[in-house]
Amino acid sequence: MVISVSKIAARFGISRSALLYYDSINLLKPSARNEVGYRLYSDADMERLKKIMLFREAGVPLAEIANLLNAEDLEVTALLLKRLGELNKEIEVVKKQQDVIIKLLENSILYKNLKRINESTWLTILNSAGINRETSDEWHSEFEKHSPLQHHYFLELLGFDEEEVNNQIEYYGRLNKK
Repeated sequence: MVISVSKIAARFGISRSALLYYDSINLLKPSARNEVGYRLYSDADMERLKKIMLFREAGVPLAEIANLLNAEDLEVTALLLKRLGELNKEIEVVKKQQDVIIKLLENSILYKNLKRINESTWLTILNSAGINRETSDEWHSEFEKHSPLQHHYFLELLGFDEEEVNNQIEYYGRLNKK
C-alpha cells in the first residue's frame, strides 16, 4: 500500500512541509512517485517515520536520528543513554532555577503575606467557595501526585511544621493509591 504526502502527514500529525524537509535531508525518502510526480510512501516508509517520530519525541536531533535509523542496537543504546544524560543535566539546571525563584519569592512581600494564611483560614476560604473536605482532599492529593515539591511548599505556607507537612503528604499519598 502506498499513500500520498498529505495522507501520511495527517496520519502522523505532522506538517506536509516537515515531510518535504525530511526528504530534502535524506531522512525519509518516498518509495515512489505517481504519474504527476507526487511523493508516495510505502508501509516501510511509514515504519521508518514512526521511528523518526519516536526519536523526535525523545528529543533526539534530526542529524542524530539519521545515524540511529541505520545503527546497530548497541549504538542506538549508547546514543539514547547520552540523550538521557543530557536530559538529566537539563533537569538539574531547571531545578536550580526553581530554587533561585523560590528564594526570590521568599523575599517578596507577596510571599510574606501568604505566610499569614493558616490551615483554618484556608479551610474557611475553601468552604466559602463551596469546596467540601472530600473535594479539598482530592485537590491536595492531585497536587501531591503532580507537583510534590510545590505541594510541600504550599503546606509550609499554611503554617505546618516539617512533621505536620510529612504527615499531610503521607495522608494525601495514601489517597492517591486508593
